[in-house]
Amino acid sequence: MFVYRGAGCTGKGRMAAFEKMLGRPADGVVEFSERSDWSHMLSSINWALGCWDGTSYRLAQSVPMLMDKGTSLAAGADGAYDRHFRALGELLVRKGHADAYLRIGWEFNGGWYPWAAKRDPAAFVRLFRRIVTVMRAVPGQRFVIVWNPAQGEQQIAPDRVWPGAAYVDVVALDLYNQSWNPLDRLSPQRRWTTLVEQPYGLSWAARFARAQGKPLALPEWGTGTRPDGHGFGDDPVFIAGVADFVRRHRVAFTGYWDYNAGDYNAELSNGRQPRAAAAFRTHFGR
Repeated sequence: MFVYRGAGCTGKGRMAAFEKMLGRPADGVVEFSERSDWSHMLSSINWALGCWDGTSYRLAQSVPMLMDKGTSLAAGADGAYDRHFRALGELLVRKGHADAYLRIGWEFNGGWYPWAAKRDPAAFVRLFRRIVTVMRAVPGQRFVIVWNPAQGEQQIAPDRVWPGAAYVDVVALDLYNQSWNPLDRLSPQRRWTTLVEQPYGLSWAARFARAQGKPLALPEWGTGTRPDGHGFGDDPVFIAGVADFVRRHRVAFTGYWDYNAGDYNAELSNGRQPRAAAAFRTHFGR
């Protein structure tokens, strides 16, 4: 079980509460970076990796394909940012994370990140392949490349921008217990069925991964609340559903979102969702 508890030293200081709830040590941590410019991306990752020095957690590093301003998919696809990805790969190897999972351009089918694939699907695919090629050329690396859409079709069908099996090691899906369909409020079982059967939901991810000969991952998943009321909170049915899915499929890793991000609060380890926390420990603990 991987987990996100906050960036770097913030997350490290919160691991004890999560592991107490889980009943065993976590297997790894999910990390992110700044996106103001390439220099801050590298320095923020360097800082975070320093915080995890001396621990045995495996790393799932979220790799931004672009910065928030002044970059483009087309320029990246033509090689404008190669040196930054090479530097990132070298940093990860140097810091002892040569086996990191790399979530390159995660949630690319949505519109909330600058690398949104809908803006230029062909350039997105070329840039994804280019980043993989650059990082795989770093001496000493054993990186595991993760292709990671968000749940649902969002703004573009994920399989429209599949970079090819040669460039991907793990097919992933981020999954949150949320819905805008009024019928999903009827019962947690109905919500879970929607998450499984919706277009580009869990069933699609399992079929697609199997067709490509790749394992699955759920790098971000959680149940919690949203300020707009579309999150379903303390829901042990969701936890049990994820556990059953993991048991029935070839899943490389899962990363629980034990964090209050403002727009989604899926924390379990602080006691605010006792039924979901109990189910989590039952299904994923010792």
